[in-house]
Amino acid sequence: MKTLPTLIAASLLLASSPMVMADAAENSRYKMVLIEDTPGVDAIQSGDLIEGIELTKSAKHSAIDTYTRNLNLCVGYTKLSQFDIAEKACSDAVRMAVNEETLPSMRMRAYAFNNRGVMKVLANDNIGALEDFRQAAKATKDPIYKQNLTRLEAALNSLETGTL
Repeated sequence: MKTLPTLIAASLLLASSPMVMADAAENSRYKMVLIEDTPGVDAIQSGDLIEGIELTKSAKHSAIDTYTRNLNLCVGYTKLSQFDIAEKACSDAVRMAVNEETLPSMRMRAYAFNNRGVMKVLANDNIGALEDFRQAAKATKDPIYKQNLTRLEAALNSLETGTL
């Protein structure tokens, strides 16, 4: 059995692979992060969201840790536009990333803040999303977080100037 740091280090979906990022919704260009090789992720990536969520929720704790479960459920429920449920999973992942000493790095914090930020954008909470994207970009310099932050800032600036 892989340990959490080994599992995460070996299986994080990053921008180097097209399968890495999942669009939060068909029309969204904001990117979310999933943790590969965990129950339900393949189904979520392929668009079978209900099956992916069920596989993630029903996975034994020996197969998936609580942080990863919440992070992946955040993506699944966001893609289903079930924002109340997504918000709980996203915020639980953020709380764990901020408070748990067992999580290995600031990257874990960035994943959680980023995913919650995308959920908030799609739920029309742009101010909350902006803060989450800033936290993600602050935690690590991976380009996905800066791209999501820049995209939202540009959208907000175009609204302020009256251009779309």
